[in-house]
Amino acid sequence: MAPIVPGIETRDILFASHDPASSRPMLAATLYLPAEADACRVPALVVGHGAGSRRTRHEIFCAEAARQGLVVLALDFRGHGDSEGSADGPMEQDILAAVQVLREMREVNPKAICYRGSSMAGFYGLVAAPEARFAAMVLICPASERVFLDTLDREDATDRDANTDRDDEEGPHFPTPAPGEPPRWEPRALRSYFESQDSLDSASRVLCPVLIIHARNDDVVPFDHSLLLVRQLAGEATLVALPWGGHSTAQHDPDIHRQSLAWLKQILGRPPRSPAAPNVTGRTARI
Repeated sequence: MAPIVPGIETRDILFASHDPASSRPMLAATLYLPAEADACRVPALVVGHGAGSRRTRHEIFCAEAARQGLVVLALDFRGHGDSEGSADGPMEQDILAAVQVLREMREVNPKAICYRGSSMAGFYGLVAAPEARFAAMVLICPASERVFLDTLDREDATDRDANTDRDDEEGPHFPTPAPGEPPRWEPRALRSYFESQDSLDSASRVLCPVLIIHARNDDVVPFDHSLLLVRQLAGEATLVALPWGGHSTAQHDPDIHRQSLAWLKQILGRPPRSPAAPNVTGRTARI
């Protein structure tokens, strides 16, 4: 059920993933529509969640983004939340399907679609970006393929040793829900997919401005990964290094919400750049 947000129209929707190699699972999402969308075409934002999470964990951010004039589509990736299917690898196709939904909406400016992804969704945003043609991206503690592969290795070790205590493990794990309940994983397919990925190479293909926010003390995704990403990004790149908090802190911090939305509005207010001549200005800031 779509959340009730004063002054914002919310609507739950279903649409098929773009993945031609799968059964194209139906994906669940929530649209947040600002009042301005009735009068003119406005910018839009796809919001993606982390591994094992769901779109409802980002309701506060989505509502604030809509209050500031963005049409927001918050997505449940395949195998997560209310979406069908299993997490089997190419979930960038889910992002591309969400972008297509927004481009076809009369309320949305199709040249001003942005992206905000946390952890797993940060990784997939980089993969999807060239085809999605985002106007700008905010990545919060974006994961790497190495993080996923290490997690799969730990899960394999846990399966071999039934006495392993998951609470003592460091880093993420793929939670095992009741049969048929989300999140649903296909570990073999995930391993095959991530073994073929290179997030630094993905970053080198991203031309739009990117804001990366990462906690220095992140114990799930090393902060150094974002340092490498910001050097590889082909377009304008800004890294905000948080001296406090951990992996999930920035995803839900109201100050980070305000700062990332202010950055997006600043980028959207600029004259459009030619994609053939990206502005390469990697820089680092601390808050």
